[in-house]
Amino acid sequence: MQFLRELSVGGLVSRLAAVLIYAALQGAILAALARLLGDRRPQFDGRLTLNPFVQVSAWGAAVAALFGVSWVRSIWYDPKANRLGRLGVVLGVCLGLAAMLALVPGVDLLRRAALLLPSTGATAALLVLEQVQKLTVASTMLAVLPLPGLPGGALLQALWPNEERRLLQAEPISLFVVIAAIVAFGFPSPDAILQLLR
Repeated sequence: MQFLRELSVGGLVSRLAAVLIYAALQGAILAALARLLGDRRPQFDGRLTLNPFVQVSAWGAAVAALFGVSWVRSIWYDPKANRLGRLGVVLGVCLGLAAMLALVPGVDLLRRAALLLPSTGATAALLVLEQVQKLTVASTMLAVLPLPGLPGGALLQALWPNEERRLLQAEPISLFVVIAAIVAFGFPSPDAILQLLR
């Protein structure tokens, strides 16, 4: 509930900016890794782009604004097209999540560059970059859950490639449970993990 206590106009705007950056990077990385492994489905679905509005989940953005954790719109894979088959789908998602965590320390370099901006711009940029780091860590912690609608749900796609319709039907229920759990219990603070990554 820490994020709710920190809710202000500046905090809300910075979190929304952070979720757009996070979604653009996470979605594009997952789609690019699928493409490198031979699966063109995410590319054909228009996900091989840094356009955040293609990648962002509306519910994920709303939860990010209030609780500092988010997810991208679900990406659907074709295990038969992947060079490594079902294992390749899971490997691509794991590498994509690891790549996002690897970017977290790199944001510190951008923070140094932001200090070169005029004071108002520097303050805004630093706030957004801090939110990007926190959001990325928290969202990656959530993303590993093998639930429909989350990146970790790719495990279910790999296990049951012929059950796409059922997984699609389960996605709203799964995300509702995730949102309800976050609202009821909050979400662990990513600060301890963030310290380890720096």
